[in-house]
Amino acid sequence: MSTTLVTGSHGWVGTHLRRLVAANGERVVGLGRRPRQPGPGETYHQLDLHDPAAVRARLQAVRPDVVFHLAATLPQRGASGADVVADAVHTTYNLCQELRRVDTRSGRPARLVLAGSSAQYGAVPPELNPITEQTLPRPVGAYGHAKAAAESLALALGADGRIAVVAARPFNHVGPGEDGATVAGSLARRVADVVAGRADRVQVADLDAVRDFTDVRDVARAYVELAELGRAGEIYNVCSGSGVTVRRVLEILLDLAGLDWSVVDVVAGHSDLRCQVGSAAKLAAETPWKAETPLRDSLRGLLTELATPAGAGQ
Repeated sequence: MSTTLVTGSHGWVGTHLRRLVAANGERVVGLGRRPRQPGPGETYHQLDLHDPAAVRARLQAVRPDVVFHLAATLPQRGASGADVVADAVHTTYNLCQELRRVDTRSGRPARLVLAGSSAQYGAVPPELNPITEQTLPRPVGAYGHAKAAAESLALALGADGRIAVVAARPFNHVGPGEDGATVAGSLARRVADVVAGRADRVQVADLDAVRDFTDVRDVARAYVELAELGRAGEIYNVCSGSGVTVRRVLEILLDLAGLDWSVVDVVAGHSDLRCQVGSAAKLAAETPWKAETPLRDSLRGLLTELATPAGAGQ
């Protein structure tokens, strides 16, 4: 049985990922900043990844064969640019540096799947979409730059083969567990608020922006495939390859909720990122992975979860 370590294990993607890994019969060890309850057959440790001594001690105790580094701070949740950079770059450096010293249980260098972001590509002109791994990055904002810096750092520390780094660049996620910091999550909450009577209107802006949405469970599967089959030192987009307007996302949510456009107020405002659609051709060519979950099913799962009272079914 191999040992898999997941940082940010109880976050949105981490929750789906660790369940998937555990279902495959692997030993799962989660790490996070806050006290958490481990799932069946799992182990969890509260750990500050900014503390290199604590990281060293934990990695030497766990001796993971595979590490999924998902822990991150998002600017949408109010974090400062300095915090975003520190959480992306410092934690990645500490993790990679200490992984280089670990004697894994398999005897092979630890494999690290690093979760980056399509924010690393930034404002690519629409005519240059779909975006491939060879597309020149144009990151905007601290998050995109920080993720790009963390990826370069990890690949550099893996260049001598002492750790096998596979870099993932996921595009927009969607599905159960999504919070209000994302495009679809924010829209779903506004729709759910109207259905529940907590609000009268759904206020939106920038309906013509185009994004590439992939179900969070499909993203988790992609990470597992990359851990097994991804080539060390390589970068892989994780995306559906289909562009969808924000308007279409809202249309689906309204239809699922039994509402129509009469409850929608369109206000001024737009993002600097007009169109971002990825190509997953490289991932599909080197692994069996493909995006399988239709957007409507992802949004249905998200909206159903938001409509379920806390604690229901427990």
